[in-house]
Amino acid sequence: MMLLMLLTVTADAKKPKYVRKQKLTVEEQARQEKLDRMLATTERVLFIDSFVVDKNQFLQCYKMNSDLGQIKHTSDVLRNYQYSDSYAYINGLGSLCYLSKHDTDSTSQLYISENEDGLWMKPSLIAGINDDKNFQQVNYPFIMGDGQTLYFAANGPQGIGGYDIYMTSYDSENDTYLHPVNIGMPFNSEANDYMYVIDEYDSLGWFVTDRRQPEDKVCVYVFVPSSTRLNYDESEYEPEQLTAFAQISSIRDTWFDDQRVLAARQRLKQKGTKTHPARKDHRRPFVINDRVSYYQASDFRHPENSRRYQQWLSLIDEQQQLATSLEKSRRYYSQATQRERQQLKTEILTDEQKSQQLQQQIRQIEKIMRNAENIFIN
Repeated sequence: MMLLMLLTVTADAKKPKYVRKQKLTVEEQARQEKLDRMLATTERVLFIDSFVVDKNQFLQCYKMNSDLGQIKHTSDVLRNYQYSDSYAYINGLGSLCYLSKHDTDSTSQLYISENEDGLWMKPSLIAGINDDKNFQQVNYPFIMGDGQTLYFAANGPQGIGGYDIYMTSYDSENDTYLHPVNIGMPFNSEANDYMYVIDEYDSLGWFVTDRRQPEDKVCVYVFVPSSTRLNYDESEYEPEQLTAFAQISSIRDTWFDDQRVLAARQRLKQKGTKTHPARKDHRRPFVINDRVSYYQASDFRHPENSRRYQQWLSLIDEQQQLATSLEKSRRYYSQATQRERQQLKTEILTDEQKSQQLQQQIRQIEKIMRNAENIFIN
């Protein structure tokens, strides 16, 4: 009898206790679904290095050549501006400044300022970034060499925690930016992630995060950007592995190509020791009509055309770079392996489509500039 009682007690002790699951609110459920979607589409990124530094010293890790532009505190651009946590990006020509500025309602927005005779003009709000007020703070801008693609960081209900990195493109036809898109994982997390910068010439990128860091520290990651987004295949990895990739638990785990890692780390080592002569002369003739041609931004009379001219130059440069890249890919295709050919085919088709889009953008902005200038001077 005693043995039977002991067995009964032991069996009851092993019986698991029922734990009531806490019901998620509608907002929490939506956020969890967003996290799950981002995790499932984590981008495959090659990270080559990382640096843990003081939070206010992260810019020291960005080895930017002068022709890539400058990142500064907004207070270094605007006189009497007291907020030290706002940042500005000045393009490589030194003609345009994209900056974060605090508004009277304690939010911050992105503005743009033009340089005239060495002085920065009154900033104007950039349309399309936060028209619907989805973001509370918008900061850390960077614009690509095409003059169209803008990256920035923002916090608000649209993100997954703290600052998230977003991307948008300039719509020259409507003179506004398109609705921003969250660039997802592994760049974004439930912590603060910001200051996304791409050097197209040396094929290197940087961004900052405070995930897994003490309060006064951040980690700067250096990565190799890709013209085509490739996500991790869920069928090839366990959920724990995908989570590790999304969180950048180990940069070494992203080294799928040792030769690319070595080459990229060598480029990083040489950063700051060279310039790019092809970008020194930005003058290019622009035909207004049969009698008038302009050769530099200051020639334009219409107030918006100076900025449009810089964007037009960037589009022309990007088109030429893309044409060179396409030519190399096509030449290599004949001697590539079957697997490489499949990847090259995708890249070539993508680049060809992008080339057509660039040509269309160039024609559109030329038409807008030419019409606006002819109306203005006549």
